[in-house]
Amino acid sequence: MKKKSLFVAQSGGPTSVINSTLAGIIIEARKQLQVDRVYGLVHGLEGALRGEVIDLSNLAQEELDKLRRTPAAILGGSRYSLMDEDLAKIISFFKENDCRYFLFIGGNGTMDTCLKLQNACRQEKVSIEVVGVPKTVDNDLKVTDHSPGYGSAARYVALSVRDQALDLQAMQRFEQVRIVETMGRMVGWLAASAFLAMGPTRTINPLFIPEIPVDENDFIQHIDKVYREQGYVLAVIGEGLRNKEGEPFGSKPFVGMTDNGCHTVRTGAAEYLARLVNQTLGLRARAQILGMNQRSFAYCVSRVDEEEAYRVGRAAVKLAVSDGGGQMVTLVRQGDCSAIGTTPLERVAGVERQFPLNYYDQINKRVTLEFVDWLAPLVGEIEPVLWSKDIRTAVNQEIAACRGGNYFGRG
Repeated sequence: MKKKSLFVAQSGGPTSVINSTLAGIIIEARKQLQVDRVYGLVHGLEGALRGEVIDLSNLAQEELDKLRRTPAAILGGSRYSLMDEDLAKIISFFKENDCRYFLFIGGNGTMDTCLKLQNACRQEKVSIEVVGVPKTVDNDLKVTDHSPGYGSAARYVALSVRDQALDLQAMQRFEQVRIVETMGRMVGWLAASAFLAMGPTRTINPLFIPEIPVDENDFIQHIDKVYREQGYVLAVIGEGLRNKEGEPFGSKPFVGMTDNGCHTVRTGAAEYLARLVNQTLGLRARAQILGMNQRSFAYCVSRVDEEEAYRVGRAAVKLAVSDGGGQMVTLVRQGDCSAIGTTPLERVAGVERQFPLNYYDQINKRVTLEFVDWLAPLVGEIEPVLWSKDIRTAVNQEIAACRGGNYFGRG
C-alpha cells in the first residue's frame, strides 16, 4: 500500500479547544499505516491557494501536550469566501502533494465548503476523502448534540455574567441596568448559558434570544418590572437579537465581516437597548459586550469540552482512512457523556441550528431547568450562587441595625 498524506486546516473563529482537536488528529494519524505525513494548511484553504503549509509530522509528544492546552487556532483561522474557480486550484494542489485525506475543522460554513470540495473531487474522479470536524462556540451545527468549543465558551459566559450580576447589585445606586451582549450570531445558545451559574429559578434577571423577536415596548416593560422588584436589572442578549419586524437591533454589519455568504457579524444591539432604557425609563443603563474572550479564554476551559475536542479529532482520522469522506464527526449524548457518531455533510452544510424553544421560558424571559440539565455536564462544576435570599435578608437586617444606631453595640 502506497502511503499518502493527510492535510488538516482550521477555519472560522478560534475556540479554547480547537487545538486539542488538531492534536488528536496528529496523534491518531501517526497510528494509521495509510498515512505518511501530516500537513497543516495556514489560515484554512487559503493555505492551499497560497502554498502555505506546515509539516506537523515530527512534533514531539511534549509539544502535542502543550498544543492541547493552547487556546485559539495555531494554524490560523479563516473567513475566506471560496470561489468556484478556487476548487480546481485546491484539488490540483492536493494532487501535487499526494493528499489522500483532508480534515477541515470548523462550523456550518466550513461544512458547506467541505461538501463542495468533496463533490468536486468525486466529479473529477480524484480520490480524496474530505471529512468535516465540528467546532463552534455558537453551537449552531445541526445533528451533533453539541459542538467542541461551546462548553468552554459557555463556562466563560456563565462565570462572567454571574460576577457581573454581583457587581451591578453592589453598584445599583449608580447604575441600575446593564445589558450584556454575548456572541452567538443569530442563535441564543451562548446567551442562554449565562444563567447556568445564577440559577434559573433563583434570578429574575432576563434573557432575550435572537430566536424570539423582541417588541421594544415589551422589552421596556419587562426591564421596568424587574427593576421595581429588585432595584437593578442585568439583562443578557444574543448579539443577533431582532425586533418585531425581524431586523437585528445591531443594524450595522461589522466592516468587512461576512463569511461564506451565510453569516454577517453585527454589533450594536446592547448599545441600542441601553440607550432605549435610559431615554424611556430614565435609568442609568450601560451596554457590556463580553468580547472575544468568550471563545479563546484558556483559564475557563471545560475539562469535558477539551477531552471531547481531542476525541473528535482522533475520530475524524479514523473516519477518513476508512473511506468515510463526505461526512462530519458528531457527538451523541448518552446521559452525562457523549459517544462519537457521524452524519452526511449534506445535513449540516450551511444550516443553522436554533436554540430550542422548550429550553426558554418566554413569559419570565429565562432558561428552563431542562436546558440547565442539558448544559451542566458540558461546562463542569461551577461555584454556587452567592446572593441567595437568605444571605440578602441577613445583609438587609445588618444594614437596618446599623441605621438604627445599634450595630456596634450588638453583642
